[in-house]
Amino acid sequence: MIASLYLIALVLQWLFTTVQTYYVEKFGQSVLEELRARIHKKIITANIDFFKDKKTGDLVSRIINDTGMVNDVLVSGLLGGIGSTLSLVGIIGAMLYLDVKLTLVVLLSVPVMVFVAKHFGGKIRTAYRQTRREIARISSVVEEGVSGIETVKAFGQERKVEEEFEEASKGAVRAYIKVAFYMGLFWPLMNISSLLSIVLVLAYGGYLAYMGAISVGTVVAFIQYTQRFRGPINEVVSMYDSLQSALAALERIYEVIDDPNMEVFDGIRVEKLEGHVRFENVWFWYEEGKPVLRNINIDIPPGTTIALVGKTGAGKTTMANLIMRFYDPKRGRILYDGLIGTGINKESLRSRISYVPQETYLFPGSVMENIKIAKPGSTDEEVVNVCRQLGIHEFIERLPKGYDTPAGEAGKLLSVGEKQLISIARAMLKNPDIVILDEALSSVDPKTESLVQHAILKLMEGRTSIIIAHRLTITRHADRIIVIDNGKIIEEGGFKDLLTRRGKFHELYSSQMTVKPMVER
Repeated sequence: MIASLYLIALVLQWLFTTVQTYYVEKFGQSVLEELRARIHKKIITANIDFFKDKKTGDLVSRIINDTGMVNDVLVSGLLGGIGSTLSLVGIIGAMLYLDVKLTLVVLLSVPVMVFVAKHFGGKIRTAYRQTRREIARISSVVEEGVSGIETVKAFGQERKVEEEFEEASKGAVRAYIKVAFYMGLFWPLMNISSLLSIVLVLAYGGYLAYMGAISVGTVVAFIQYTQRFRGPINEVVSMYDSLQSALAALERIYEVIDDPNMEVFDGIRVEKLEGHVRFENVWFWYEEGKPVLRNINIDIPPGTTIALVGKTGAGKTTMANLIMRFYDPKRGRILYDGLIGTGINKESLRSRISYVPQETYLFPGSVMENIKIAKPGSTDEEVVNVCRQLGIHEFIERLPKGYDTPAGEAGKLLSVGEKQLISIARAMLKNPDIVILDEALSSVDPKTESLVQHAILKLMEGRTSIIIAHRLTITRHADRIIVIDNGKIIEEGGFKDLLTRRGKFHELYSSQMTVKPMVER
């Protein structure tokens, strides 16, 4: 009968352990999924200010490594914690049944263990926090080295990158050694504290047995229970090590989740815009006391084209960022069809604006897939029709696999001109009301420039267009040219008019020409 009951107990133990492992792991993975989703959503929906002091590798490390650490501790902690807690309850219950006084003596070691854990807890967590930072630093060095591998090789920086990685690795080693130092002090003290209970049983229990108050068998049983008592305690203590690492990881996770730089997508939703944009007394700065734009006043009627020109750092791209509402003015306001920009839903506003940047980012996938990003659900025929309108269909067809040509990571398999044409097609497919072209010709080779320029002119037809111009030849097609210098508007007018004035625009235009331009009379 006893043997049968023992066999049944073993089967039940296997069954409950299997069920427990499955559901605890399932719970842990659901928490991990939620945690990663929250931090990823925060990163994707954060405003531009959020990224000023962040590194890509560090953010990736927080999503992958830090959440993984939390999940490991959560799962192992639940499995170990449940079993250890049940064991402790059973052992303490049995000890109380045998002798209450001796049980209380055994439990005297617990406050000592709590004191040791509390004393070292903060130091261990600080050390683990540093290890998490160093791991993120390694991720950043690797990410930057791989992303910029062409630049690294072109300038012979392999050794420098290798040294940066070695330094980051040494930093991680130093951080882990510091953890090992504190754990080297912590664990022996915890073991001594737990062994103290056996010393107390031998001393006090032996005295009681000598006096005849309890039997020698009770003392022996207490010694056995005390040794069993140490097992669950040690498991809990060993979890404490992992818990400190998990808490340090959680701090890094919630640094991102609790960051206040979050975009708010409330306000009026716009389904269509006429394209009337107006700057009213707009001031903007990234750092307090260092204005980038100073009292800008511009009125852009629907369907007109303006060109923003000026030296690098004059504030042209900042104006584009303000129109896209990547930032909002510090003073003044921007209006769209008479509606104040800050009262319009950002998502709906951006859906009516197409932005062609100076450096086009393409996702891994085909040319067709990259163009469709602008309008998910669009058909291949729609994409082809758009490319025909832009005059780039034959150009794309000549690529190795036509529209199915892979772009590679970040578009590395395509030239700058090819990427720019895809960016223009992407902007056209969106069918915007406002078009922003940020130095779209500055990095294009002469062979592709005429094709890109033709596509740009097609894109701008019938739309409010803002051109940030580096190559000033395209400003011939603008209805109005605005010259920005040190964040201020210093000149404004048509192409011929500004050349005739022989002011700043004439100076900038002449510097790009091999021969000074003759003004048409």
